[in-house]
Amino acid sequence: MAYNRLWFNKDLFALTLGGGAINNPGRYLVLIPPINGATAVLWARRTSRPAPGDPYKAWDASVTFDYMPSQFITFRIEGNHRAANVPYFSGEGGVTAAGRQLSPRLDRWCPDGRRISARRRTGMTAAMLVKF
Repeated sequence: MAYNRLWFNKDLFALTLGGGAINNPGRYLVLIPPINGATAVLWARRTSRPAPGDPYKAWDASVTFDYMPSQFITFRIEGNHRAANVPYFSGEGGVTAAGRQLSPRLDRWCPDGRRISARRRTGMTAAMLVKF
């Protein structure tokens, strides 16, 4: 991972650029997605099982622009992109069973995993941070 933050106009603006990558043979560092109970284990068995020679490769890149008019408020716009060689990220349906999407191999519900983060469609996040 590498990130660099650049400050402008006497710290009124900031730009952060960065990204990272992981190559994890055997997937021993891959966390099971935070779903509920046994569903997480079932999804992990299908997509994220740790096994020698079963690699996990992923990368991300992000850019963040901050406007800080005072020490108590920050306006932020951020864009990021994440991807993996296996369906690790949750799809548009999220990680709950509201839509009841069935897994063809497990014959029960499991999240619709994606190789690319679901935020890729918009790619941007806007936020206002307030410090009290």
